[in-house]
Amino acid sequence: MSLPISAANKETYDQIRREGIFRQTTPDEVQEQGGLRVQPLIKDSLTRAQIYTREFPDKITQALCIDGPKDSDGAMTFHGDGAITLMTGVRDPNRGAGSGKLNIKAYGGQQTYMDRVDLEFNFGTDSEEKRGLSVACYGDYIEETVGSERHIIAKTIRIEATEEIVIAGGSIKLQSQSDIELAGTSINSASINEKNIILGQQMTFGVSEKTDISFDPRANQTILSPGHLNHKILGDYCVNVGGMEEHIIGGVPRPESPLVKDKSKSYSVKTLALPVSIDAATGILLNAGGVITSTAGGAVTTTAGGAVTTTAVGALTLTATLGIFADAGIAGKFEAKGLDFELKSLLGAKVKSAGPIVLLN
Repeated sequence: MSLPISAANKETYDQIRREGIFRQTTPDEVQEQGGLRVQPLIKDSLTRAQIYTREFPDKITQALCIDGPKDSDGAMTFHGDGAITLMTGVRDPNRGAGSGKLNIKAYGGQQTYMDRVDLEFNFGTDSEEKRGLSVACYGDYIEETVGSERHIIAKTIRIEATEEIVIAGGSIKLQSQSDIELAGTSINSASINEKNIILGQQMTFGVSEKTDISFDPRANQTILSPGHLNHKILGDYCVNVGGMEEHIIGGVPRPESPLVKDKSKSYSVKTLALPVSIDAATGILLNAGGVITSTAGGAVTTTAGGAVTTTAVGALTLTATLGIFADAGIAGKFEAKGLDFELKSLLGAKVKSAGPIVLLN
């Protein structure tokens, strides 16, 4: 059976306002330490943990403090300015492997900071790995910086992925004061335009095969260099040109160049084993502003499918050690046009004409 509930009378309310809810037999306990006022609220006689308030002499700096058990050095402070301080004890192996740790276990959560947050981590007693912070995430890990920058500063930065690393950005820059190394079984790059600015030296080592393929008929390759170009090939060298090929050689001597030893020729071709072959579909034109000299260590054979014409502004000299033979065939002619025609032998030798009929006019 419930008791009837009735409102208190006016005298009871007035007494509560004057004396409070209960009659206090002893005054509140207050401790003063150099001007610091400490007022305990709860004390535990078993562990000496306590909850108390403190106030500094300025009457403004106040706090509600919760101190852990004796010698734990753990405390939680609610400051008068709205700040909260949470402290654990030191790491002491004598107290156990988990001493001094802050352990939090929760099913989700959300943290919102309205001002700057500074986090500091130390490796402490981890003298081997010196790991100050370790984060294990079982799921996607997403960090987002809105409208500002993200800086990662460290002596060495390592990013490891078991499958794939993707870096996407409006502009990506790699800057280094030292070397930049790329290593992989295959390196593929795709771009609309590519430009490399190299102020020093560019070298490629260990390339088994190099192929440049272009599908644009307007594509071209240009090499512009005020220096020298050197190709040293131990194997064969094959050039297939679908259009035309032109070589324009200025022939300016470069004494500082170590590539060409003989500075007397602008263009030189030399083979060390087999002969040189030039095969033209129509004709071969040789045009020299000066002297043309042909020297052969063996016989010289010239075969023409049509007429052979030799024109000299000056004298035409034929010199042979064993004789000069001209074979014009059955209906051939040997004709000399000029004011004078002279057959002359040296040392008084005879001049002979052999044939069935010899006509002298």
